Amino acid sequence: MTQGSPVNGVAPARRSFWPFIILILLVISLVINCALLLMLAGAKALEKTFAGSTRVQRLIIHHGGPDAVAVISVTGLIDGSTVTQVADDIRVVEKSGHIRAVVLRVDSPGGGVTDADEIYHDLMKLRTAGFPIVVSMGAMAASGGYYVSMAGERIFAEPTTVTGSIGVMLPGFQLTGLLKKLGIKPEFITSTPAVWKEAGSPFSDFTPAVKTYLQNLLNVDDARFEQIVAAGRGAALKEPIAAVANGKIWAAQEALKMGLVDKIGYLDTACHQAAKLAGIYNPTIIRLEPPANILSAIGITAPVGKPVMEISPGAIYALACPKFEYLAIP
Repeated sequence: MTQGSPVNGVAPARRSFWPFIILILLVISLVINCALLLMLAGAKALEKTFAGSTRVQRLIIHHGGPDAVAVISVTGLIDGSTVTQVADDIRVVEKSGHIRAVVLRVDSPGGGVTDADEIYHDLMKLRTAGFPIVVSMGAMAASGGYYVSMAGERIFAEPTTVTGSIGVMLPGFQLTGLLKKLGIKPEFITSTPAVWKEAGSPFSDFTPAVKTYLQNLLNVDDARFEQIVAAGRGAALKEPIAAVANGKIWAAQEALKMGLVDKIGYLDTACHQAAKLAGIYNPTIIRLEPPANILSAIGITAPVGKPVMEISPGAIYALACPKFEYLAIP
């Protein structure tokens, strides 16, 4: 009998290696998944350590003595997230035990009326609790940005700062003309007594009566803005409130002449003034910021792509329901 010849006419079964290959692939996949889970857990732990136990990151920008001055930032459009972040920063200041004064760094064109007012309210509570507050203005501290600045005992504007824009607006669109051209007729069904329910909607006409109604509401918020400025600046204001509360934006030197700010100076000057008001010397300066995530900590950022227009329910709601804003639009 030759080697490899069939026995009794039956060929020997060939051994298949596919089950072993599949098993090896499954083991490799399991190992990779476990490694990824461990890396993710490690990244989360590192991110928690990096950010600290709160939602605020503390960055020391000047090492000094045990007493500290904290820099709280109001940057960009003032909205609900700004309110939350400032409130978190204030809690850190209150619980720190070594922060004795605050510099409010403002670089903002303003934003929502209620958002700016809530930030001002929280800052005034901190000031009442005995923490001196000094304002340092960046490129712009206008409208709602100026509103929150009224919580400061001293206000410093940089030489290139623009500020002011005291007033309130209701930005929006009136789309009835376009809709008529497209053959679209919006319909609002409201309860019988609610005749003003659709007033201000971009899908309804801005009749003289509607404009008067909305104007009266705007004037209420405007009056509060003027009241806050008059209380915040007091005798430092060199012009009648009506002369400055006209929506104009002022350059730093003009603002100084009118008493809207106290001095021209940079952030370091404001920090020095805050320390002086708190009676401390050579303070440590701490900047309070939102915690960085692990990707930004190691220098990885998202790629910059083309702008994408997204039509979301939130965007549609914002279009249909514009809100009153302390906002500067140069």
